Amino acid sequence: MHRSILTGLFVCILSAALPAVASADTTSEQGAPAVVTTPVTSAAPAPGASEVAAPTEGADLVMWNASSAKADESTTETVAPAKLTRFAHLRKFAGGIAARGAAMASSLTRNAMKFLGVRYAFGGSSAYGFDCSGYTQHVFAMMGIHLPRMADEQYYAGKRITGAPQPGDLVFFHTYAPGVSHVGISLGGDKFVHASSSHGVMVSTLHDSYWGPRYLGAKRVVE
Repeated sequence: MHRSILTGLFVCILSAALPAVASADTTSEQGAPAVVTTPVTSAAPAPGASEVAAPTEGADLVMWNASSAKADESTTETVAPAKLTRFAHLRKFAGGIAARGAAMASSLTRNAMKFLGVRYAFGGSSAYGFDCSGYTQHVFAMMGIHLPRMADEQYYAGKRITGAPQPGDLVFFHTYAPGVSHVGISLGGDKFVHASSSHGVMVSTLHDSYWGPRYLGAKRVVE
């Protein structure tokens, strides 16, 4: 009788202990709760954050490279203003050169007019007397510009121009011999100043009856 009671009591204790043993298997060796792994899903991007995507295996990489092409386009757009600034500087620089050339031409013609009435002297190149090329050489030397001594040499030293001569240009003529034999300095339009063999330093016009048919053209020395 007592043995039956003890046997039943042992069975009850054993059946109660089995769930506890089973639950103990899910703990670690140090008694800490076992780590339960769950699938990790990507969190939704925070509001306002841009989602960075990447190509998956087998994706068309040419399509993904389109983003770099857009970056190149934005770089080109930022460079364009720099180019415009550089062009503006070049225009300003060119404008400064043109203004300086115009100022030099104006000074040159003013200096040329200072000698009006100085007598003609064959081979002369000073205020005591000029021949034509000696006169032009002297006036340009006052501006620090060296010209060859003879009229035909001055013709080949200048830069040929088209259209009407501008103030400061050299104008050339043939007189007593074929080819270049006379030179003067343009005052603009059809006026020029020169050392005439008959009247000394004077102002004449390209369209008068003597100089018009003998006019050979103009050359530019001062840019």
